[in-house]
Amino acid sequence: MDVLFISKHGSMYRYFQYLKRNLDLHSSVFDFTPKSYIKLHAPPLSDAEIKAGTEFHLQRKKAKYNFPQWLWRLLGFYYEAKFKFYYRQFSGLIHACKPKSIALWNGHRLPEQAIKILAKKLNIPVVHFENGLLPDTTTFDLSGVNDANSLPRDAQFYREYKNDKTLIERELVTRKFHRSKKAHAKNKTFYAALPEKYIFVPFQVKFDSQILLNSKNIKSMVDLYQWINFAEQNSEQPLKFVIKEHPSDPHKYTELYSKNPNIIFSNRDTKELIEKADAVITVNSSVGLESILLHKRVIVLGEACYGIEGLCHPVKSASDLSEAVNQLPLWELDIGLIENFLAYLKSEYCVPTSWRNPDKQHIDSLHKKFKNI
Repeated sequence: MDVLFISKHGSMYRYFQYLKRNLDLHSSVFDFTPKSYIKLHAPPLSDAEIKAGTEFHLQRKKAKYNFPQWLWRLLGFYYEAKFKFYYRQFSGLIHACKPKSIALWNGHRLPEQAIKILAKKLNIPVVHFENGLLPDTTTFDLSGVNDANSLPRDAQFYREYKNDKTLIERELVTRKFHRSKKAHAKNKTFYAALPEKYIFVPFQVKFDSQILLNSKNIKSMVDLYQWINFAEQNSEQPLKFVIKEHPSDPHKYTELYSKNPNIIFSNRDTKELIEKADAVITVNSSVGLESILLHKRVIVLGEACYGIEGLCHPVKSASDLSEAVNQLPLWELDIGLIENFLAYLKSEYCVPTSWRNPDKQHIDSLHKKFKNI
């Protein structure tokens, strides 16, 4: 078999079924419960591998729920047992299918962690699919997604890249508000006129992998707010910040809305907030890359695939952030570097067209990438 596609049921599973029908490859699609497959004598698992396979799942639950410590210990044992079951189950499936490659969506879920550990032991390449880094594109990466992806992190690599001046789409994707926040988000106070000069700060989903895995210093949006508050209080000139809560995050940060009159919450269109801002501060949000796309100065606080000096300005502490904010008037964008980076994404890295609306160009690109593995 050329490709074994595995996903939970839903839109990604349907997308994988579409690829099976349209790619000229021998492939199969399975969900997370291939009940007829199990291998009792699977490759041995170490305690470290079990911990690595369950840690993110447990962290994500802890970010969502506030349970007593004894319950978290019980849940830890439960997730370990569940992980080992998935491991044996997918060991049987892989043994039966003998795939040349395995395709997953994102790769952080508990079953996917079991699959990735198995694949590594069996020397089977794993393809990670995700939303594309540019508008109307899709990610296909053997290394991982977000900060774990395979993009070169050397600014000189992009300075030397031969830019063919490919047209790059700069219309951003609009995000829908979580169902629990739709009414809250429409409050007219979130649509007040924007300050004449401000720095835009997009909040992120508090239980997202970007915060849990790729942010060493900021572990919550309250932490992010405290860094912004420190920068505002230590600014050498009057300064306003505009924060937008992530539309997909059900949590409402009502306790922060009136804490500092110079830090304002807004639900205006993200593109408008970026375009009118003097700069953008992000942990590692996709909004950071969108801001680079729109030629804005971006300060990055976490680990991000675009966190390259010159494309943006990475900082590691609240005091460094304060200094970077005070130095903004001296910051000149390296447009050549930015455009070469974007051209590399468009021409070399991203799969053309979104996975939500795949076309012939999308299929042709994927077929070439699978054949290269």
